[in-house]
Amino acid sequence: MIKTSTQNELIQYVYNELADDAREQLEVALMHDNELAEGCSDLLLIHHLLDGATRSPGDRAINNILNYSKSLSLQS
Repeated sequence: MIKTSTQNELIQYVYNELADDAREQLEVALMHDNELAEGCSDLLLIHHLLDGATRSPGDRAINNILNYSKSLSLQS
């Protein structure tokens, strides 16, 4: 099992937030530890999938908000 501090380093690595020396050390560790490399691969895949996720509300949600707003203005 990967320890928590290493998981945090992997997340920083995926988001390019790791200092140069720490990044180099982690890359060496990735070459020698299959479990660590697999965890990094999983995080890279998740990061890629999240980048492609929809970031705007759906039509149904927008219509619900508009209908609610209209109902409030009718009550005034």
